[in-house]
Amino acid sequence: MISGITDIGLNLLGMSSNSETLGEGEFWAVNDVSFEVARGETLGLIGSNGSGKTTLLKMINGIFWPDRGKIMVKGRVGALIAVGAGFHPLLTGRENIYINAAILGMTKAEVSNKFDAIVDFADIGDFLDTPVKHYSSGMFVRLGFAIAVHSHSEILLVDEVLSVGDIKFQAKCMNKMKQLDRDGVTIIFVSHSLNSVELLCDKTVYISKGKVKYQGNTREVLAQFKKDAFEGKEIEINSVRIGTKEIEVQRVDFLDNQGKSKKYFKRGEDLTVKICFEAKGTFQSPEFSVGFNTDEGIEVSKATTRDHSFTIDEVSGKGELNYVVKALPFNLGKYLISIGCWDSTGHVAYDHQEKMYEIIIEDGVIDSRIHERFGLVHVPARWSLHKNA
Repeated sequence: MISGITDIGLNLLGMSSNSETLGEGEFWAVNDVSFEVARGETLGLIGSNGSGKTTLLKMINGIFWPDRGKIMVKGRVGALIAVGAGFHPLLTGRENIYINAAILGMTKAEVSNKFDAIVDFADIGDFLDTPVKHYSSGMFVRLGFAIAVHSHSEILLVDEVLSVGDIKFQAKCMNKMKQLDRDGVTIIFVSHSLNSVELLCDKTVYISKGKVKYQGNTREVLAQFKKDAFEGKEIEINSVRIGTKEIEVQRVDFLDNQGKSKKYFKRGEDLTVKICFEAKGTFQSPEFSVGFNTDEGIEVSKATTRDHSFTIDEVSGKGELNYVVKALPFNLGKYLISIGCWDSTGHVAYDHQEKMYEIIIEDGVIDSRIHERFGLVHVPARWSLHKNA
């Protein structure tokens, strides 16, 4: 408490606290973070909650001072860290436009010149001359965002504002952000929407526990972030194994093209599910199955030898069965795999292992060209255009 008051007092005097030691219960919110953003670039900042992203933006904006190191900023900074901060609830939307714009560094003449554009973007209709305490949360956000993006800042700091408001307004915000990018505004963009980061950002920094874990090409950094998220996600698999064990699945391997057993596969890579089993007698026409579920339990695919018209006349003793997937069509994520062996009717389980295995699909392309970002699976298809049809 005392050290905090001391730090605030030093900052008010224009001095840095230069605290190199941590007090009891303290931790470094941002520690040894270093990156550079060139003029006109859009940089993404990603990381889990509490990783230090917003703190870093506030430091760049001058709200916090670094205890060590330095931050160099060249250009007029506008921040969308807390949209609508500075709004007075008893004043109207019109009055708050001038007040909030002044906080962002705009002159009265600038605001008057852009007033109609701000009002048109905010789309608050007849509520312009109503006290903002009567605004819905969506109207409040629309007005705050409209003011900020018309501030003509050379550097714009954006913290998770594109996830608020209705879908129509989110689309308008995204288009405005793209326009600012084309106009040469330098943008640092914090978001949990990885799709928005991929669409907007030239490069990305991935922060974890206050430190830079990866930085560079946006697509590569996002892939690494997703991989870490899949590894760290604690899930309750609820695996079940039932059956008579007359035919027993003794081992399951997931192999790449070189026959190497592994857990991580790239989208578009070939996968072979190798099932090693032992029959405790001679059995006619058994049926095997391989199923894939997301880690949230959604069944993505389930294939059986019967459905594929792959007939197994009889088995006895030990054997191996391969299920080969060409060009893995699954999107990035963790997948739980079920293996089953059934009698000739498909109703009696010899050995059914429900969600007992898992693989992780990483970023990759299909047929060296297809890089889909949405949905669970790639559907083999092609595009065609017929003009003047």
